Order: sequence, then C-alpha cells, then structure tokens
Amino acid sequence: MHTRTHRSIIVAALVPFLVASACDDEVARLTSPVEWYEVTTPVGVLDVAVVPPTEPGTTSHPVLLALPWGSGDADLTESFVRSYWAEAPSARGYYVVAPAVYGPRLEDDADQILPALFDWVESTLGADAQTVALVGASNGGRGAFFAALADPARFDAMLVLPGVYAGEAATLAPLADIPIRMIVGEFDTTWVDATLATRDALESVGIMPTVDIADAQGHVMNLLGSELVHWIDEVIGR
Repeated sequence: MHTRTHRSIIVAALVPFLVASACDDEVARLTSPVEWYEVTTPVGVLDVAVVPPTEPGTTSHPVLLALPWGSGDADLTESFVRSYWAEAPSARGYYVVAPAVYGPRLEDDADQILPALFDWVESTLGADAQTVALVGASNGGRGAFFAALADPARFDAMLVLPGVYAGEAATLAPLADIPIRMIVGEFDTTWVDATLATRDALESVGIMPTVDIADAQGHVMNLLGSELVHWIDEVIGR
C-alpha cells in the first residue's frame, strides 16, 4: 500500500471560505476543456467526463475521481466538474475523471464499476490510478462513501461537499487510512445534522475527519477550487 499522510482536524465553529472572483470563475468554466468518453463496465456503459492536466504526458499524473450531484446525468456531471474542478486540479497535474453516475447506485455497483474505470484510466489516459483523490457532492457525496468502502486501499484522500453516510458506524472502519474532509453549508441545516452524525459515526471507529461548516453557504456552495486542491495535495503529500 502506498504511503499516506493523515491529517485529522475537527472544526467545530463556523468557518469562512474564500470564494473565487465571479469574473475569473466564469471564464474558467467557459474555457476549460471537458472531454467525454464511453467506458464499458460489467454493469453497462458509463459516460465519463475528463479534464486532462495542463501538460499531459510529461510526468506521472494522479487522478481526481469526481462523483456528481443530483441524478448524476451528463449535464449535472459537467456542471459539478466546472463548478470546482475545471482549473485547479489540471494546473496541479491531476486528471479529473467524472463518471456520470447516480451516487447512491454505488452502494450496489461500486465493486464492479471502479475496477473497470481505473483499468480504463490507466490504459487509455495513462494516469496514475494508484494515486487517487475521491470527491463528491450531495448524492455524489453519498456515493463517495460507497466508493471508498468498495476499495479503501485505492484512495489517498476523500472530500465531500456535502456528503453523508447512513449505514452502521462499524462498517466505516475500513476507511481508517483515508484522510477525510466533509464540508457543508451553514444554511443547509438537514445536511449539517447528517454531516455531524456521520462525523460521530467515523469517530466511533477511531477515524477523525476534518469537518467544516461553511459560513453563509447553502447546499450548493461557492468554494475556491484551488483551496480544495491545496488540501488534497497536502494530505497526500504532493
């Protein structure tokens, strides 16, 4: 198993977040390339959005696996990518890989989807599928827990914004080696409660996640992608 740097912090108070300049953010969303592929898995063909690194092929590139919000259709997948992951990960050398998948579906299908997807990532993109950060929002945040539990040795960091887990706390124990960060908007009260319950479940099995309650934010948060990627870089030792 590859070495992980595990940082465990709990933020109990409301915390402010830097937000991107509206003008710069809009330019990034319009100009960043999102390439679409079809990937065959044992449970069907998945549409997969990819944002390549700024200089593909020049070094070994880690992967940022992004699980979309809502129903996970292609439009929502691309909107999730463009909201946070269209610029900063590419500039930092990541391949962003975002399957158009309904997050809760992964409770049943992650063990079949993930091996096929990562085989494709290695064979077609030439990315480093042994260095992977897992991110998701809303239903994608739920799906992130299922994905991580299906293959915990695969992931070097996990970031959900927001994301929760409703299963038995004991089933979370395999995630002990993954640095986990959960971000939820202050005004998203139902998800705040569920996030804190998930934190408590993780703590009950000895896992200490970072939990941030984003000041003056709702369910879909305006967060700075570079700050999110900075945290990922830090915990995986890049």
